[in-house]
Amino acid sequence: MIALAALASLASLVLGSVAHAAPPATYPLSQVRRGQTGYGFTTFKGTTPERFTFEVVSVVKNFLPKQDIILVKSDDPKVQLTGFWQGMSGSPLYLDDKLVCAFSYGFRFNKIPLGGCTPIEYMKREGIDSVRRGAPGPGGAGAPSSNGAVRQVTPATSQAANLTSPPATPSMPSMPSMEDWRRLTRKVDVEAAMAALGPPRQSWLLSAPMPALPTAPRPGATEHTLAASVPLAVAGFTAPAFADLSKLLAGYNLEPMRAGGTGAPSEDGPREFVMGGSIAVQLVRGDVSMAATGTVSYIDGNRVLAFGHPLFQTGESYAPVATSYVHTVIPSAQSAFVSASPAVEIGSLVQDRQSMISADTKLRSPMIPLDIEVLVGSGSRTEKGTFRVELIDNKFLTPTFAALSAANAINYYLPDRDDVTAKVVSTVRVRGVPPISFVDHLYANDGAGSMMGGVRGLRALVPLLLNPYAPVSIEGIDIKVDLRFDTNYGEIKELRLPGATLTPGARNQVSVAMETWNGDLIVETVPVDVPASLAGAIVQLEITAGDSAKLDAAPPVDLPSLVAALRKMLPGNVWAASLYVAEDGVSMDGKVVRDLPPSAADKLRPGSRSQRALPFRPVARTVAPSKRVLNGSATLLVRVAQAPSSSRGATP
Repeated sequence: MIALAALASLASLVLGSVAHAAPPATYPLSQVRRGQTGYGFTTFKGTTPERFTFEVVSVVKNFLPKQDIILVKSDDPKVQLTGFWQGMSGSPLYLDDKLVCAFSYGFRFNKIPLGGCTPIEYMKREGIDSVRRGAPGPGGAGAPSSNGAVRQVTPATSQAANLTSPPATPSMPSMPSMEDWRRLTRKVDVEAAMAALGPPRQSWLLSAPMPALPTAPRPGATEHTLAASVPLAVAGFTAPAFADLSKLLAGYNLEPMRAGGTGAPSEDGPREFVMGGSIAVQLVRGDVSMAATGTVSYIDGNRVLAFGHPLFQTGESYAPVATSYVHTVIPSAQSAFVSASPAVEIGSLVQDRQSMISADTKLRSPMIPLDIEVLVGSGSRTEKGTFRVELIDNKFLTPTFAALSAANAINYYLPDRDDVTAKVVSTVRVRGVPPISFVDHLYANDGAGSMMGGVRGLRALVPLLLNPYAPVSIEGIDIKVDLRFDTNYGEIKELRLPGATLTPGARNQVSVAMETWNGDLIVETVPVDVPASLAGAIVQLEITAGDSAKLDAAPPVDLPSLVAALRKMLPGNVWAASLYVAEDGVSMDGKVVRDLPPSAADKLRPGSRSQRALPFRPVARTVAPSKRVLNGSATLLVRVAQAPSSSRGATP
């Protein structure tokens, strides 16, 4: 018993020394020379890193801004069949038993294992030394999220304690590449945000804001240039959703790969990172999952460096990181890649920079729960299915991955490419704000997956997360979809007035001609309330589906007015009959000032547009229920009749 106790004590000391081992000694880049030989570690299968040999070919100066790389080749039998492969990024390489670099870049279609590695000194400078100097990062008491909010990043040792204080100088993530989104982040225009996402009944996945694309090589040069590539292990996606994801990520370092496993938190697998071990950054997990796979390059206590190149290069960024199980390395004539699945979550991504990604094993990064409930049926016969997903909390990625996950769930439960209508109830739960809920009635003639562009709860995520007014913390998203094989749908084609003019101070009836799914023309009557103040004016009459109508709200000036504007968005099964007048009104402090006399409007309207007073085109709008799901719009210039003489008042 004494001997067993002694052995247990010795084992505990050994394990403790491993867990708190000093960081590896490093080899200076200045001493690297052609022809030097060394060894590296990477994981070819399972969870145990294996050794391979390499030779230095050369040092390429200024390969990236202020960053050199080391060209290496290998004749080790372990890599002769596959060459250097995608997912190997971050594999630590040693000269004279000292860590010199992390493998990070490879060629496509190359005939020998030849690639580039990022010197460890650059990785340490960006991922560890800068944090110790007080640069942005979670080395202090708190961590701002990628959407600007102070994230509740929890220490791994105490789930009850939250980090709440932002660092002194938070870093800014990359701006989206489209000018629309640059303009949007300066002053949120809800209508501009919705327009940038495209029409309500079209998929907006490829129009949604994403981190700025890396500089693309010239066409046809991909196979001739050193390039970073990260396998994105994807599980639980239908073929259409996987195709959308592949298009979405074209141009980034990520290469979607089919992989098994749900990506949910697991108790099976390694519970600590090791040099040369596989690491996964979890973007989505649950019934579907997406995890970017690479290799651990350097460990210093709770700080872990990996990849040797960026993921999205968004600076300070947060996402769960997990150990990973490697199924195998798949040879390819173009570029071999690893097949791997995430295992145990043991930390959080904290930095995504030019030379590496950095993780902290003492932090946990919460994800946003997305619950999708789907009812499919005809008549009284229905089937119910659910998808439960967690999404990365990121102002660029959350809306896109939410829409992709929802479309995936619908494609799974209703893959038929047929006419279908849907009632979609979507709710966004924002911390400190009453839930924002919408009820949408949608139609598609090519299956239900394309309907997600009309779900207002998903579309609203974009202006919410990109708002410049205040941090937003999304606590959850709920989507309930009731799908029916139905064709109760109308495309607006033409307006028909009952007379030459509209009657002021009364409800007018306007006939709207629509085309049905099979080409038939039908007519429905739509009410239009005309204010008495418009007597004698020429107005533009627009009748449209509710979800296509211009937002009748002043430009937001703060988060409450932004949320109020979002709540005024209309569904697709109501008529929106709008009357636009020629004169501008004024919005002040987020509120619309209507029916101003010209002298007052001129005084309030400033020469330079400010947030306090802005020109605003007034709208007189009538909303009425429709008998069917609507699409399209029609407009007409029309005169409003003069008011009856009895109502004008007598002249003395």
